[in-house]
Amino acid sequence: MKTAKINEETAKQLYPNASPELKSILEDTFGKSMFLPIEEKINSFEDALKASGRPDVPEFDCVPEDLRPFFKATYKCVVIAEAFNQGKRFDIYNQKQERYFPFFENNGSASAFGLSGADSVDTDSDAGSGSRLSFLDWELARAAGTKFKNEFR
Repeated sequence: MKTAKINEETAKQLYPNASPELKSILEDTFGKSMFLPIEEKINSFEDALKASGRPDVPEFDCVPEDLRPFFKATYKCVVIAEAFNQGKRFDIYNQKQERYFPFFENNGSASAFGLSGADSVDTDSDAGSGSRLSFLDWELARAAGTKFKNEFR
């Protein structure tokens, strides 16, 4: 009998096209949750921290106190985007690389703030086109916007 050793990254690459028997072996070996889509794995900010490898929200005590909530909220959104994008970074100079963003509507009431959809924008100098807050595809942007509405608010 021969044995084969594979690491987690190789297992993730094999899984999508594997036979049902091999999928079962991989799931038994590495755990079924490893092969879930990222949008199913991240359900809390703590999940996003773990997936991104980032530390908890800094105190930003070197920033004036009235600006700290803004920096803390921005940090959370950056961590969420990094987690959903699984560490893949955008080339900020590549105008052909689409970036997707959740977008929200507000009718003037805080309780009416909700996900309106997800979309992509070109890389002109739009205020919302920053690479650190963008997602690799529409599904990721929509999932993040739905699950993390309060953080994006």
